[in-house]
Amino acid sequence: MCNSLPVKRYVPYLLFFFFVATLFSCVKKPTYPSEPVIEYKDMIRYGNSANPDSIEIVLSFTDNEGDIGLEPTDTNTFKTGNLCMVYYYWDAASGKWLPYDRTPPLPPFDTLKFFYRVPVILPPEDKSEPAKGLIFAKQSPFLKAHNRIKYEIFMYDVAKHKSNVVETPAFDF
Repeated sequence: MCNSLPVKRYVPYLLFFFFVATLFSCVKKPTYPSEPVIEYKDMIRYGNSANPDSIEIVLSFTDNEGDIGLEPTDTNTFKTGNLCMVYYYWDAASGKWLPYDRTPPLPPFDTLKFFYRVPVILPPEDKSEPAKGLIFAKQSPFLKAHNRIKYEIFMYDVAKHKSNVVETPAFDF
């Protein structure tokens, strides 16, 4: 004689499985703007906190196409990098934030900018997928020229869409 379980016993499990499968099939992938969106998260000091030997700026990002990273061999799109950090210092005499530009007696040069090559976030076959994550931009060695600084930061994706511009809070050293 064959012992078989009644079908009624499996009905609740089948209904539950069907409900879960339906629920997950309705989940839509997130959509973000085509332009990268960045947000300042943190600044990490390495070495002595009052006089660090290097710092790392942490940013979060979203990008609808997921194309923010550069291959190490890609030197045509952005020669110096696709993430730019502009250095500002607090000038107590004028009461303003000023871009660092080496005043006389040294010859002046353009505002001090640090460029970083953001590494590839998604493999090439997934470049059409939305992406979000964190970027760690390390400045090493960190040269402390002023006691109070901040950065203005923006980036470009591979399609040359410019992100929003964010400012870090003031850092006191």
